[in-house]
Amino acid sequence: MSFTEAQVRLEGIAAVVGDELILESQLLQQYAYLKQIGTPDDGGLYCQTLEGLIIQKLLVVRAKIDSLKVTDEQVERELDRRIQILVSQLGSPEAIVEIYGKPLPLLKQELRNEVRNQILAEEMRQKITADVRVTPKEVRDFYISIPKDSLPFIPAEVELSQIVFWAKPSLIEREAAKEKLEQIRHEIIAGKMEFATAARTFSQDVGSARQGGDLGEFVKGQMVPEFERVAFSIPIGEVSPVFESPYGFHILLVEKRVGNKVRARHILIQPSVTEADVKEAGRRLEVLRGQILRDSISFTRAAIEFSEDIPTKQTGGRLIDQETGAYRLPLDKLDPDLYFIVDELKEGEISQVQSFTARDGRKGVRIVWLQRRYPPHRATLEMDYERFAEAALQLKKQEAIERWLLRARRNVTVEIRDPRCAEALAEWEQAAER
Repeated sequence: MSFTEAQVRLEGIAAVVGDELILESQLLQQYAYLKQIGTPDDGGLYCQTLEGLIIQKLLVVRAKIDSLKVTDEQVERELDRRIQILVSQLGSPEAIVEIYGKPLPLLKQELRNEVRNQILAEEMRQKITADVRVTPKEVRDFYISIPKDSLPFIPAEVELSQIVFWAKPSLIEREAAKEKLEQIRHEIIAGKMEFATAARTFSQDVGSARQGGDLGEFVKGQMVPEFERVAFSIPIGEVSPVFESPYGFHILLVEKRVGNKVRARHILIQPSVTEADVKEAGRRLEVLRGQILRDSISFTRAAIEFSEDIPTKQTGGRLIDQETGAYRLPLDKLDPDLYFIVDELKEGEISQVQSFTARDGRKGVRIVWLQRRYPPHRATLEMDYERFAEAALQLKKQEAIERWLLRARRNVTVEIRDPRCAEALAEWEQAAER
């Protein structure tokens, strides 16, 4: 038997797209993932998932013909994003292992090719829609086409910017953390403790500590430079010297390295940050706030030059909705500490210096600029033009993709093998006959 024939006999086929196979295992895995992340299912999600894979196959075939490329870095980032979503949904990496019945490295390996194809299909979609634009008239026509009683109700929203200074631990605390990690390293090298056991016991990187310090596979560009310099230089199987990054002190054990890809474990010890350290950061930020209020420097320029929060530094301090990419943030979805700051501000005001603790445990201080408030309202073209423009653009892009698919499916034979979807997806089989 050929490899393909063996694969078919072992796993079964859900559909055939030209010369390409969609295996039942691929369909079930994608269906399970969509269910796990909360995709609504009124009974049709299974066949919708298969249809999505058929469309993906058509796009991937064309993308390969057009020589579109997907890098290993893109694939790894998307894999990590998926795992992070599942961890947030299920509560822990162990829960993923329990549900999928396999360790994370094996699960990622099985998902890798599927994720690569999904990214490739998205690249093709972007190529198809690259020249699609909407005019103001098209946006207005789109708005008018929506029945007034169907216009969405928009909750209260705000546009915010922030400047963050992280509290810096004192030299005494830094030396104490470094010394503690040196002792742990000595115990490991002396054979008195396994690296994984030491990570579970001592590492302050909670996520990887549960996995014995295992970071999985990562590629260049994913970690901070200080970490990558060690990961890509130390001998495989040896415990690194203690080194420092913005997160604290680390030791590292590289288990595998191929090209620009590394698999490693680490142990992190973070120096303690005292109340005095937080106050010192606050004093420095208070000076900068005074300069902004005196118009010596704009808030945006100050954020770009001085803020120590990298994501918002790159946007001039602007906070972005992680789900939509928009600058307008629903008020009821703000973190509680940020909500109470904003609640006290009027449009255009800059908050006092406020201390806070980030999700990763770092302590810092920040000032917040409330640029605009949007009261709860029924959506209007005047207040929500960008929202309607984006919706109209997405609709026009979808129409362009559907026209492309109509041409593509006439030239490619599609055979639905999964009996559960034979009727629901019958049009795909009939398209090539027309």
